Amino acid sequence: MTVATWLSSPVLIRAAPQQRAPDFPPASLIELTVASRKVCVDETGVTEDSIARFNNEPKVFDDDERLKCYMDCMFRQFNVTKPDTGDVDMIELYHAIPKEYNSVTLKVYNKCRDVVEGSTLCERAFSHHKCWKQNDPVHYYLF
Repeated sequence: MTVATWLSSPVLIRAAPQQRAPDFPPASLIELTVASRKVCVDETGVTEDSIARFNNEPKVFDDDERLKCYMDCMFRQFNVTKPDTGDVDMIELYHAIPKEYNSVTLKVYNKCRDVVEGSTLCERAFSHHKCWKQNDPVHYYLF
């Protein structure tokens, strides 16, 4: 098979985007975030629809300031970002999540840590989440 034939292969052209694993997130992880989610929804006024769209539509990255600030709020609730820069603190994140997700989190963190951008904590939180979703849609879920 030549390179040109391989590159024009229908399999490559029509490859479906990866989607979240059917068993992710587990109920135990959702339960861990219920109280913080309520606090952050109340604080930011984000809609459940906005959160669901970000979770469920592969390429949705709406410029929704409430959603961005919700992401920052959730980071703050779990104390996993540095308050002055919004950078993810990998040590805190490592301790905040269930151990079975540490290897996935480390892999994605290494891909995203140097590409985060934004001038506000909300924009930086959004940039983190967007990068994570793009790099590991199988294990991504905005709680």
